[in-house]
Amino acid sequence: MIPVMIGSVTEFSGKSLVWLGVGLKMKADGFKVGFFKPLGALPARVNDTIVDEDAVFLKGVLDEEVQMGTICPVVLTEELLTSALKGQVKTSEVRAKVLKTFAALSGDRDVMLVHGLGKLSNGSLMGISGLDFINEVDARVIFVDKFENPLETLDGFMYARSVLGEKLIGVIFNKVPHGKPGYIKDVVSPYLKSNGVDTLGVIREDPLIGSLPVVEMAKALKGEVICGEEWLDELVEHFMVGAMNMESALKYFGRVANKAVITGGDRSDIQLAALETPTKCLVLTGGFYPSDAILSRARETGTSVIVVKKDTAWAVEVCDSLASHLQRWSRVKLPRLRELTEEGIDFSLLYEKLGLSR
Repeated sequence: MIPVMIGSVTEFSGKSLVWLGVGLKMKADGFKVGFFKPLGALPARVNDTIVDEDAVFLKGVLDEEVQMGTICPVVLTEELLTSALKGQVKTSEVRAKVLKTFAALSGDRDVMLVHGLGKLSNGSLMGISGLDFINEVDARVIFVDKFENPLETLDGFMYARSVLGEKLIGVIFNKVPHGKPGYIKDVVSPYLKSNGVDTLGVIREDPLIGSLPVVEMAKALKGEVICGEEWLDELVEHFMVGAMNMESALKYFGRVANKAVITGGDRSDIQLAALETPTKCLVLTGGFYPSDAILSRARETGTSVIVVKKDTAWAVEVCDSLASHLQRWSRVKLPRLRELTEEGIDFSLLYEKLGLSR
C-alpha cells in the first residue's frame, strides 16, 4: 500500500478536486484506492453524529461500504478546539486514533489518498500535523496550488521540497487561467525541475467546476425559497451584487449569464433588472419579500428566489466561501471533473513516481 498525501500552499487551492479526481482515475485504471482525511475542518451533523462534510460527499459519490467516520476519524468542531486550548484533550489519543483508523482502512488497498489540512504544520494543535502524519506512514506527497500569486506558490513549493526532500513527488497547478498554461510549461516547470521538483499537472480554470448548486446556497444562507423550488439543482457560476440604479444594473447584469444576484429585498428595480438578464437565482436580503409582479416574472424566467434575514454583505461573504468545498459539488460536475483531471495531470509520470504499473 502506498500512502499519498495531497497538501497545499494556500487556502481554496483545489485539494479536494485533486483528491477526488486522482482517485477516480486510479480506480478506473484498476487500482484499489482508499480515501482518508486525518482531521476534518467541515463539521456536519448526520443522524445525530458529527461527521466531516467531505466524507459525506465522498461516500455518496463512491458508494462504498465504509463509514464516514472511517474516512475522517477526527472532526475539528468548535467544542473540540476549545477543549484542546484548555488542555482537556489528550493529543496522544487523537494521534493514536488517526493512525489506527488509517491502518485499518488501508489494509487491502494499493493506494491511500490522504487529504491534508493544507500546510504541513496544520494539525499541530491536535497532536498530529500534516508533517507528523507523513513521517508516521511514510507517505509520498503532492502539493497543489492555484495559479494566482506565482511568487507565493513557488515559494511554497520550494519550501515543501526543502522540508520533505524526496517524499515530495511533484506539484500540480490548479485553476490556471486562460493563457497561463504555456507560461507554466515553458518557464515555471523548467525552473522547478532544475530544483528537483516535478510538475505533475496543470489543471485549467473551469466555470462548471467552480459553480454552485442553488440548493446549497439556500442551505448555507438559511434562506426561505419562495419561488422556483423545481430549479434548485441549477448551477450558479457567478455572484453579482445589485446596489446601483436600474439603467446601470441592466448593463452590469447583462455581462454575465448563469449568475445569482444578491440585492436588498426592498430593491424591486434591481430585482427586475436582474430578471431581464440570464439569472439563475435572486437572493433578497434584509428579510424583505418581493412583490407579486417580481415573483410572476421570476416564474416566467425560471429563476429561483431566496429570502434571507441578514444583510447583503453577510450573504456575499457566505456565497464567496461556498464554491471551494468538495461537498458543494453536484454529481453533474463529475464527468467534467474526470475530463479536466485526465487532461491536466500526467498520470504516466505520477504512476512512475509512485512505482505503480497498470
